[in-house]
Amino acid sequence: MKNEPIRDEFLQKRRARQRKARKKRLIISFIALIIALAVTAVALCLTVFFPITKINVTGSKIYTSQEIILNSGIKVGDNIFTFNKDRAVDLLKAKLPFIEKVEFSRDLPDTLNIKISDAKAYYCVLQDGEYYNISKAGWVLEKTAEKQSDIFEIKLSGVKCAVGSKIIFEDEESEKMLNNVVSLLNENDLKINYVDITNKITIKVGVEDRFDVNFGTENYLENKVKHLKSMTEELNPEITGSINLSIWNDQNPEGTFVKYNTK
Repeated sequence: MKNEPIRDEFLQKRRARQRKARKKRLIISFIALIIALAVTAVALCLTVFFPITKINVTGSKIYTSQEIILNSGIKVGDNIFTFNKDRAVDLLKAKLPFIEKVEFSRDLPDTLNIKISDAKAYYCVLQDGEYYNISKAGWVLEKTAEKQSDIFEIKLSGVKCAVGSKIIFEDEESEKMLNNVVSLLNENDLKINYVDITNKITIKVGVEDRFDVNFGTENYLENKVKHLKSMTEELNPEITGSINLSIWNDQNPEGTFVKYNTK
């Protein structure tokens, strides 16, 4: 009889463990059910619910809303959450080159908003007898028979242009040099007419519709551009000519100017 209390205590502990295990299984089953319901709800939202029924287009002064919607690849009925944004942007820039930026937003449950920022020509490249106009971001916008008067021309070898894609620089060093020259000229508020880095040791630019400039190499370029800025401000605004800064250095911070003969 002395073993009865021990056996009862053992049974009570076993029953307690069993109740705890059943409770744990119930909690796990409940959590699994909640997760399954959540996954199902998300799946329905991404497939069945929230179809696009209206597409609003704003921002562009070049292309119509119909052109943008048609060329985006986005259709009424596509899911507002899962349509392919990257593909839409690629299609738009390839087919409508004057698009600089595309932004998407949603007015739930069914309206997709597309905001367009138009691109504009920043510089041009002469290739195979035609001028290719290119945006500041490097997208080739169009080709024309004549140079557009309000943009500057870049001259360098190993460049490929195709409308609707980015300009390709075969020489990475030339691209970096070009960007550096343009950036420094802009920082000094010099109007650029052309940048010629066909020969890397003889960088040439045209500025202010008046001056042809020879910088020589890229050495001391920042200081050379600052010197050029001061020369353009000191020279008579009616004078045109060539400026040579190719031998400018710390020991010889000088430039030469040769006036063009005008009638």
